[in-house]
Amino acid sequence: MLKTAGQWLLATAISLVCVEIMLQAAVRLGFADLDLPSYSLKEADPFWQDINPDFGVWHPANARFRHERSCFDLIYTSNAFGMRDREATLAASSPRVVVLGDSFVEGWGVAEGQRLTDRLEALTGIRHLDFGTAGEFGSTQAYLLYTTLAAKFAHSAVIFMILPENDFLDDLPSPARLKAGARHRPYLVGTYPDYRLAYPPGAWSPDKQLSWHVKNLLREFWLTARAADHAVTLAQQMIAYWRKKGSFDPLHSYYFDYKPDEFDRLRYAIERIKAAAGDRPMLIATIPVEMDYRRAEATGMRPPLTRALEDLSARLGITYIDLLDRMHEPDRGRYYLKCDPHWSSFGHARAAAALKAWSFYRGE
Repeated sequence: MLKTAGQWLLATAISLVCVEIMLQAAVRLGFADLDLPSYSLKEADPFWQDINPDFGVWHPANARFRHERSCFDLIYTSNAFGMRDREATLAASSPRVVVLGDSFVEGWGVAEGQRLTDRLEALTGIRHLDFGTAGEFGSTQAYLLYTTLAAKFAHSAVIFMILPENDFLDDLPSPARLKAGARHRPYLVGTYPDYRLAYPPGAWSPDKQLSWHVKNLLREFWLTARAADHAVTLAQQMIAYWRKKGSFDPLHSYYFDYKPDEFDRLRYAIERIKAAAGDRPMLIATIPVEMDYRRAEATGMRPPLTRALEDLSARLGITYIDLLDRMHEPDRGRYYLKCDPHWSSFGHARAAAALKAWSFYRGE
């Protein structure tokens, strides 16, 4: 009996080692879209944590994190407010622009100095405060981040970057996301405009935070654990998409395939940000991914989301720039990292050049 158990444990251990070796090769050769473990206790504290009571995921203050994939190896740092940005003060004697968004704004896979906010600073001479963060960060979280944190900083204008590819799904208040013990993050429940904010019960407990740290420690020393998490996330996204559409569309694009209630949550967030911004100029911009380009080319029509955001922007007196229109070079593959679907430094530069057309930068 003991001999059999020992043989089983040995076979399991050998199998896990083989899986780990194969995954390491797949990631380093660019065949798998996964972060590499750091194998360091210094990196075991997550850079993205559900630590903010209002909007959930954010960075710990004064943190340092190594992020490695096959096509980049970077060190991220956060300032005293948890922003992936250089130090900032609440007061300012010169114009500043608050920039809201997810991992594209944060600059996933791109070094400091090469990101959208850095490029805009270089082009305009105006300080841009980067409030972007990864971690499945949606529009509801963006408006709460602005009203509870970013708005405390003296600023002259606001930019809100929208990623249709996942922002609609990130804001979906499904039963699984609102059950006890789910991730601490806000959702809009109800119908427009009579929403209430809902958070999963029990998600803000010390035990939940401790379990996340233990999980991340495992991920920093075991690539197989990262692969398993990635597989679960992909499966959840596919299930959510299947329930939403009822079938798989090889040319799906959330520039086209969103529901009215999903747009209502997005426009509510935009309206709340604008209301809090007051008379400050505001710009919203949509970020396309490769499937959005393909769908637009296949249909030959302007996306419904583009037209809806144009109408909304006109009503609110804000500016809208669709990067699907402004970033359409034949060699658009250069916009993205070789091992990841986020913008490369070239993509950030092109996006900044497109946003520089905003009338605010011309003093209008």
